[in-house]
Amino acid sequence: MAAAWRTVRVFISSTFRDMHAERDYLVRVVFPALREKLLPHRIYLDDVDLRWGVTQEQADRDMALDLCLEQIDRSRPFFVGILGERYGYVPEDFSDTALSKYGWVQHETGKSITELEILYGVLRKQEMQPRALFLFRDPTFMQDVPEPLLRQLTEAEDDGPSEDSPRSKLAGLKEAICQANLPIPPIDYPCRYAGLRINWRVAQFELDEADAKALEAVAGDGIVTPEEYQTLDEHLRDIVNEQGVVYLEGLEQFGRAVQDQLWEAIKAEHSLPDEPPVPVEGERDELAEELDYHSRFMESRVRVYVGREAIQQELADFTDGDEAVPCLVTGPSGSGKSAALAKFATEYAENHADVLVIPHFVGASPASTNLRQTLRRSCMTLQREFRFTETCQGEGGAEEAAPAEVPQAINELIPKFRDFVDQVPESRRVVFVIDALNQLDEADNAQAMYWLPREWPPHVKVVLSCISDTGEPEQVLSAFEHRPHHAIAIGGLTGDERLDIVREVPSLSAKTLSPEQVGLLLGNPATQNPLFLLVALEELRGFGSFDHLNSRIRMFPTEGDTVTAIFTQVIERLESDFGEELARTVLSLLAAARRGLSDRELLELVEGVGTNIDQSTSNLFPLLRQLRSYLQHRGELLDFFHRNLAKAVRARYLGTEEARAAAHLRLAEYFAGQDYFRESLEEQRARARRLPPTPRPVNIRKVDELPWQRLEVAKLLGKNDPKSEHWDAVADLLTDWQFLEAKAEAQP
Repeated sequence: MAAAWRTVRVFISSTFRDMHAERDYLVRVVFPALREKLLPHRIYLDDVDLRWGVTQEQADRDMALDLCLEQIDRSRPFFVGILGERYGYVPEDFSDTALSKYGWVQHETGKSITELEILYGVLRKQEMQPRALFLFRDPTFMQDVPEPLLRQLTEAEDDGPSEDSPRSKLAGLKEAICQANLPIPPIDYPCRYAGLRINWRVAQFELDEADAKALEAVAGDGIVTPEEYQTLDEHLRDIVNEQGVVYLEGLEQFGRAVQDQLWEAIKAEHSLPDEPPVPVEGERDELAEELDYHSRFMESRVRVYVGREAIQQELADFTDGDEAVPCLVTGPSGSGKSAALAKFATEYAENHADVLVIPHFVGASPASTNLRQTLRRSCMTLQREFRFTETCQGEGGAEEAAPAEVPQAINELIPKFRDFVDQVPESRRVVFVIDALNQLDEADNAQAMYWLPREWPPHVKVVLSCISDTGEPEQVLSAFEHRPHHAIAIGGLTGDERLDIVREVPSLSAKTLSPEQVGLLLGNPATQNPLFLLVALEELRGFGSFDHLNSRIRMFPTEGDTVTAIFTQVIERLESDFGEELARTVLSLLAAARRGLSDRELLELVEGVGTNIDQSTSNLFPLLRQLRSYLQHRGELLDFFHRNLAKAVRARYLGTEEARAAAHLRLAEYFAGQDYFRESLEEQRARARRLPPTPRPVNIRKVDELPWQRLEVAKLLGKNDPKSEHWDAVADLLTDWQFLEAKAEAQP
């Protein structure tokens, strides 16, 4: 049986204003490389980076300490501390919440948030020390930094070497770390000053047209180099001093130290081998692997779940009742259907240990969108639980009972599924939860719902969901118009629920909003949609100017398809932060992929085949990190979770047949360049000589994506010409014996 997926969280502790370069390097280079090493071990890596985007003073107020210490607890035992020449913000008071949860802090007045993190995370916790890493930045580079910019790197209020000065406190903190005799001693690392990085999203609010134009002439790429800085007049220099953050290069040694030490720490904590285990034929438990996908998906949906008690009660009443019809939950995109069903399935299973709950969230796994795979999983789960039998002919012609087989063909699966449902013992209750029927693949006419029984045994329940606001006829909804069902419609959030969401999402730093700003935000009727509200909070979290938050809040869409419109603003932000070309490439290719793309595939598509992560020169991984909350993982594959994001991407980048064809053609050419098998020809021949013979490792990504991509290109560019070269490419592939051989061997 394959191990369940696990998550490793790493807390990053440092001051913010002077450490953007190091944190960016971790996001762009180190953590993607670690993720690639950990994924074969079925481990996800989450880095906890609490840069909130608003001013340092605003970020450090209110509940900052509570949030930071809570995240340290969630990340134990992994902790990375980075110290330069800033001691950091020292809170004047601690919140009542922080004092009630962390009473020891009342004896640590006068210490910065950063020192309190280090005390709580490592120095006061013996068990944390073997997995903690500290890095001290060599201050030599500061001699090249212009005088006005030094305040970003040091304490502007530092008056001298007194023991209460920030400089002395920082020296004492470093000394305490060195004297702690940690298993991994602190590491000194060098760097080079390379100029200033400009946040154009903030600059557009704070500069007039003339200044913005002048600044763009020297910093259109977002960087003001030291040479460019010297050419600026005093006025423009003041602007870049205010708008820019210090940009550093030469962080390779820093990155290698973090990557190597974290890898060793994670290996030791989780007893990992240097190389991931190779699955042995017959040891895979496909049901357990699939359930793990859905369990992880449900956990991600209920991390922040506020209100909706009436919906949960109605779902529970239906499940406990005797209705012999399906329950269909409908609602607009982003209204929280998936979260509601995830909450229900999780809590109902926890509260009813004798009930078999079978959750299935379409899109949560590579196989979950396929009707055949969905029905097979359901049948196999029922078979494993109840051990159904069927009569067969044994030796000598005598009839005998044997375990019921679960067929492969869809025309045999449908009656078998119905038969298994009818055989569930009356003494047991079974609950199917199937979310997002509208996302089932078109194959086998899945959305016509002919496969779903019209009547169900009273002790077997099925709860389903479907979107209801697309503006186009939904086949699923049409199918339910003519069959009896229990209907539940999810509406908008109440005012109290919206306010609770603002309060309950500390990771989005909603607490930095003033009561007036909260009122301004929630005055937008679009915030009745949970997805819209969460996206809005995330956009405010990353906005870099507290003084202009009111203006940013007023820019959120208020009418029409507001969820798609706010995702369009997200795309515009990504273009501003990372460049239009990169944003267009990544989002277009994700939208054009059949089942999503992996980090590795995106890296090679953006930077070239064979590119190693540590050689990456683009902002691909920082961009993906910004998108993370809107993407879903299907194993190694990333895909859009929200239909509205995909809709916004298609409208912005793929609005013409030519644009769509270009994206599909790029993917087709990429996969065509790969081998059909993951082994060399010599390795395949050696495998064939071994007894017993074992299957060759097929490049499933190629045999799955390539024919689909070529077909999409042909439908777009060769639709009116049966002699088109694009249709020839499809025909050539379907008559290629290597493709056919690999495709056949890749079938389950």
